[in-house]
Amino acid sequence: MRYLIDANIFIQAKNLHYRFEFCQGFWDWLIQAHQAGIIFSIDKVKMELKNGRDDDPVKNWMIDSSLNNFFLPDTRDSSVMSSYGQIMSWLASDTHYTQPAKNEFARFDVADAFLIAVAKTYDYTIVTHEQSRPEAKKRVLIPDAANAFGIRTIMIYDLLSEHAEGNFALKI
Repeated sequence: MRYLIDANIFIQAKNLHYRFEFCQGFWDWLIQAHQAGIIFSIDKVKMELKNGRDDDPVKNWMIDSSLNNFFLPDTRDSSVMSSYGQIMSWLASDTHYTQPAKNEFARFDVADAFLIAVAKTYDYTIVTHEQSRPEAKKRVLIPDAANAFGIRTIMIYDLLSEHAEGNFALKI
């Protein structure tokens, strides 16, 4: 199984539980899991993370040479763009969500729909802190949109339970 990491995983990790100053093991584990071919993210997530402050530790972590090919192409991949078109068609025909929610989800500079498109195209599981709320109408959440396409979503803690020992040693 392979996983795509949402931007909120990186952001919440560096701000909360896995801060660089006391939990470097988490960040090292991300690199090891990537090198083992287990986890990736996408270019749109990278662009969202690059919008941080110049001294943002995640922004600096991303330039690590160990992360070659960590961020997969999205808009530069015609197969992904075909899946993205299907997602946009689904969104346009959906009657559950409000128009502002649809507009936000469809923004070309937001990673959410592209995460789903890459996952759909190449059979990834998406790792996000977002939780399914099928009753929500004012926001299209990744787990709910992914579910419409049969794509599995999990939280980072589920991924860690599956692929990390208690000290962040990689478990395959």
